[in-house]
Amino acid sequence: MTDIFLWLTLTTTRRASMTRFSGFDSLPRELLTRILQEFDNAAVLDCTTVSSYFNSVGVDVILHRHNIVNPSELCEVKVLVNAKFTKPADPLAALLASARPPNRIKHLHCTLRLTTATSQFGAGAVEYPPMLQDRLELTGTFALRRLNLFLSKLKAVEKVTLNLSGLKYGFMSTPDVSPLLADLVHNIIQKGCRLLQVKSKRSPFGDQPWTFPIPDQAMKSPSTRRFTISSILSSLFSLCGLFKVSKKEPRKRGHRRIHSETSISPPTPQGILPRVNKLDIDSSFFHPTGRSWMSDLLAYSPLTELVVSFHSSSSPDFVQHGFPTLLQTVPRLQSLTLLGVDEKIIQHVLPRLRPFVALKHLSVCLDGRLSSQPIAFPETSTPFAPSNLQSLSLSPQLIDYMILGTVTSLNLKEFEIVYGRHAQVMISSICQHVKSIRDFYEKISAPMTITLTISCVRGVSFPSSSSSDDSDSSPQEDVDGSQGVINILEAQYRTDLATVDTLQIELLPNGLEGEKNMENILKLLSFFPRIKKLHLRGAKDFRHATGPLVVPRDVRQVVVQPVYSTCSTLATLYIAGEPYQRPLINI
Repeated sequence: MTDIFLWLTLTTTRRASMTRFSGFDSLPRELLTRILQEFDNAAVLDCTTVSSYFNSVGVDVILHRHNIVNPSELCEVKVLVNAKFTKPADPLAALLASARPPNRIKHLHCTLRLTTATSQFGAGAVEYPPMLQDRLELTGTFALRRLNLFLSKLKAVEKVTLNLSGLKYGFMSTPDVSPLLADLVHNIIQKGCRLLQVKSKRSPFGDQPWTFPIPDQAMKSPSTRRFTISSILSSLFSLCGLFKVSKKEPRKRGHRRIHSETSISPPTPQGILPRVNKLDIDSSFFHPTGRSWMSDLLAYSPLTELVVSFHSSSSPDFVQHGFPTLLQTVPRLQSLTLLGVDEKIIQHVLPRLRPFVALKHLSVCLDGRLSSQPIAFPETSTPFAPSNLQSLSLSPQLIDYMILGTVTSLNLKEFEIVYGRHAQVMISSICQHVKSIRDFYEKISAPMTITLTISCVRGVSFPSSSSSDDSDSSPQEDVDGSQGVINILEAQYRTDLATVDTLQIELLPNGLEGEKNMENILKLLSFFPRIKKLHLRGAKDFRHATGPLVVPRDVRQVVVQPVYSTCSTLATLYIAGEPYQRPLINI
């Protein structure tokens, strides 16, 4: 391939008006793509500096190698922290090298983690000697600055998924990392992000509390603003400034790669007004160190949906600091989801949810440890649900504890039972759960839609040396658990399952591919003969999702037609969020 490249160099016709590299622009795009595919990422990245044509083709080659087809729709990058200071040649480097990076991204998925070589070190090996820790901190700050620089090139981003769970060994508490993380989150918010998902089992604040940058005009309420002569003049001058013609800087051709960390210094936003209306975070963000920052973020965001995932080490902080902050800042919250709930949350948070008067949807799911053992519920208080609640989603163990408190929710129309990946053992009592809900609301003459969510994704963890909650070193894989669910349902008296109205099935990304998978889905649907609505989707929680559900090309023939033929009462079918109506004729 090197000989071909040299031959092309010698035989290319050079014109006097062109540079010495411009002859390559006459190559067909398919041929140039085929040539660059023979080189590794580092060599392709070097070729992007030849011309704008090489830049466009080389960036596409690197992105396609990492399954990034359209960066403006879904852009998934992995930022690695190396034990050695090496220049990465990853998709993020290609996006930084691009002469025409995407202006807007609908979904940006960023994963920051240590490389395999670094994660093999023990905690003591990283802490001592200091030289190794300094080198790790140097590459870590470089990785964060690269991500900040990429965000500075974007004009807008709608949804951001930030996974920080792979950073370990005290890396989050180093002095230089916490401010960079703060700049990263602030840049994400500044780009108009509306759905922010952050996974971090450890507190990201470190020893230095963050300061949320709020503009001066946001500190004043509209009623306290007064129109004075100075304010009117300042408004006129600012309006005139819009019509000023500023001198445009000459556009630099090509691209210079980043050779050192000192060249990466994106500007820190001076003041931002957040537009986040859905926030999905871990309970570690409610650490006392970040209480002021979290309070400002919640208070100045138009937040309507909040998802909090709990860990045993940070649940006390949420009970003591986080929940009072929620009551003060977002009393008009419309949707609240609590994941991984333990005994402390059950005793101190669930009985105090009634002040959220605007809450319409409430979801409470237990953690894996409580899914297979009895729970000691408090006997002194009844967890009355908010009065305007319309839908309630619970783990099966919480039904008897919380169903009595729903009598004050006159607008409650849907009751959902969630059998997650850790609660498949509770499916053996699924008929009893459905019957108890149906009998309760029949006694009080309240019509109720019963929804079941069944996860056919079963996680398998391999043994590791550490079994703590904060350990991320043990590899995990997901296997298809649909056959186990079918075996459990076959051993039950299934008359009560006929009262289920809606069924939601969580599948692996390849859950709709292959005859065996579709055979299991159709057999599972045969246990629910009167469902009116069916959802086939991937894992709802992004922490456990291995990828989006892949929809086959012939989905109407392979999935839609067999599903509607099996369920005669089915009115609407949703596959990966998209509705599919009943076909008028057999396909």
